[in-house]
Amino acid sequence: MKKRTISKLAKEAGVGVETVRFYERRGILKQPELPSEGWRDYGSDAVETIRYIKIGQQLGFKLSEMQKLQEKAAGEQRAFCESVRAATRDKIKAIEGQIEQLRQVHTEWTDFLGRCSAKKDTERCPIYESLGTKKRKR
Repeated sequence: MKKRTISKLAKEAGVGVETVRFYERRGILKQPELPSEGWRDYGSDAVETIRYIKIGQQLGFKLSEMQKLQEKAAGEQRAFCESVRAATRDKIKAIEGQIEQLRQVHTEWTDFLGRCSAKKDTERCPIYESLGTKKRKR
């Protein structure tokens, strides 16, 4: 069995060494015991934990959310599944809100562009005018 030092763990998991150390400080990743001689040896569970965190973050979960789910994973499977479903529903709701905001921005920019295309050469730029004078709702 090959030894998995922190640098090998980081490389295998696709993160930097400082990321591994950060996860250890946050308590998300357990630091193996320091042997009397040599380097700490990380198990395959450390690689899985880091990959779990990365996938969750790619899906839009915050590190704190991933940590809470990881803590619940150690408990009863049914409670864990319910927690994951609730977190997923919350994430979907947040994404739907972002989509609506993007639709509104898209409509506004499309309107700006339409007014710009319809302007006479002697008129000022409607996009510039709108951005400079319009009270924006957010």
